Amino acid sequence: MMMKVYVINKNGNPLMPCKPAKARKLLRDGKAKPVKLVPFTIKLTWDCEENVQPVTLGIDKGSKISGYSAIANGEILMSGYINHRTDVKKKRETRATNRRQRRSRLWHRPPRFDNRASSKQSGRLPPSIKANANEIIRVVNKLPLPITSIIIEDVLIDIARLNDPELKGSAYQKSNRLHENLRLATLLRDDFCCQQCGVKNT
Repeated sequence: MMMKVYVINKNGNPLMPCKPAKARKLLRDGKAKPVKLVPFTIKLTWDCEENVQPVTLGIDKGSKISGYSAIANGEILMSGYINHRTDVKKKRETRATNRRQRRSRLWHRPPRFDNRASSKQSGRLPPSIKANANEIIRVVNKLPLPITSIIIEDVLIDIARLNDPELKGSAYQKSNRLHENLRLATLLRDDFCCQQCGVKNT
């Protein structure tokens, strides 16, 4: 990937990136000024036309690391990855434990287990997944590119079937990742429906 210098116009809207030589000339002539070091971004000091090309951003979402790449006319304009936080669940558990201990020392505080609005919301996301999603949104909003479309790769993969497409039933027990494969096989068999209440997890 050729090195690029990212450009924003006088109003702060992203434009198409340019080559380092052109950026040096703009800076030398006083027609631009640097506004960000990583990634290196310059801001134009004069009004110009906003003729931009369609830029597609692809995101490969993962639980610990998410990768992204921006492409225009078959050329990679930017690529990178996001290291997600892995301590959200542990910190939430510590916070809840400290809160329970704190409230247990004060008798005048009645229990309020039924007042958790977040646990009653429909379609609520777990804190760790929500934190990862918000992190991706924050990074995308800060990219200095005129993004016109976003493609997110979020697929469900049966790991055991990659090696044996005809895998069925007890054959899952021969894997060294037994706990994961059996759980996934059960979810796929039941079409993600609860066998007790019939609610489908979408």
